Amino acid sequence: MTGDRSLSILLMVLFGVAGIAILALVWLRPMPVLERGLATFIGAFGLLVALKQVPQLKSVEVEVRDKT
Repeated sequence: MTGDRSLSILLMVLFGVAGIAILALVWLRPMPVLERGLATFIGAFGLLVALKQVPQLKSVEVEVRDKT
């Protein structure tokens, strides 16, 4: 992952929020088991995509220069 990290952060937030929203709505509303299972899978997939990006964003190369 080289280049601009703002797109990665935006996608991570988007997938994370969408995953949480889908899971909350699915488990708060009554619906058939098959639909609930599919929507739970989609919501969990969104959260997993967001969580997968976290370690990649933390790995930042830092160059330290001596001031003397």
